[in-house]
Amino acid sequence: MLSVLIPVYRYDVRDLVRELHRQCLRLQPQIPFEIRLLDDGSGESYCKINSKLSELEHVVWEESPLNMGRSKVRNTLSEKAKYDWLWFLDCDGDAVINPQLASTFWNARKEDTLISGGRVYQAEAPENERLNLHWLWCSQRELLDPKIRMKDPVTNFLSNNFIIHRSLLEKIPFDTQLLGYGYEDTLFAAELTKAGYQIQHINNPVLHAGLENSKDFLSKIEESLDNLFRLKELCAEKGISFPVRSKLMLLYRLINFPLFRPFFAKWFIRNKPHWRNQLLGKNPSLSIFDLYRLAFLLDQ
Repeated sequence: MLSVLIPVYRYDVRDLVRELHRQCLRLQPQIPFEIRLLDDGSGESYCKINSKLSELEHVVWEESPLNMGRSKVRNTLSEKAKYDWLWFLDCDGDAVINPQLASTFWNARKEDTLISGGRVYQAEAPENERLNLHWLWCSQRELLDPKIRMKDPVTNFLSNNFIIHRSLLEKIPFDTQLLGYGYEDTLFAAELTKAGYQIQHINNPVLHAGLENSKDFLSKIEESLDNLFRLKELCAEKGISFPVRSKLMLLYRLINFPLFRPFFAKWFIRNKPHWRNQLLGKNPSLSIFDLYRLAFLLDQ
């Protein structure tokens, strides 16, 4: 018995839902299912397009007039879900690339384990040069083999595509104190493992189709870096070891000493506008992106 749960925000999900619907129908009659969509304040134009999906059997469409945010909308979907197995998907996924997506998750499920399927990206750079930074970052930094993801299952967990038993989310919901974009999934994974549950990364991806232009992507990254500081505070409050072990945090810890910080901070912050211009150009550099993110942290 499976509930497919999709938070929707300003995205046309018709192709995704129809493909999931086809795959889930092949799980029947043995496995009843629903596809539950909750629009998180997208506005009338998107709701008009997507709400017609409720005409499909087993599809439930609901709308929130206000934006709840990434954590609360997932908690709300889990509370409304009809069945015990909860499969969460982001609305900008493309399932056509993986015809066995639903069956693989169903066969891999374990009551004490979060199963993460991962994501993939288009192989070639997008024709629209304004999408290059997002594509470059995701295809080179987020596109990890499951064996590599399992080396650090908490930090490498992304909440775009995973299945979990309802009982785990009832005990450990997403923390709504972490607002905005970024690291709410890391905190959730850290709390799960602290409570004794497992995270397993498998090869069962969706295609991440929702690439954003460089300006919007940079804004989201800056928001996530703000959340990184808030994550550290929340982990301390909850008695959880800070889970982020990225190279960025390692460099930040090395530089962030009273003796070194003023010198490095001045240099990084002075160059930050130039790096930003480079990242918004046609050929963004991930090395520059790393420096820009470090400069943003030192500027806090």
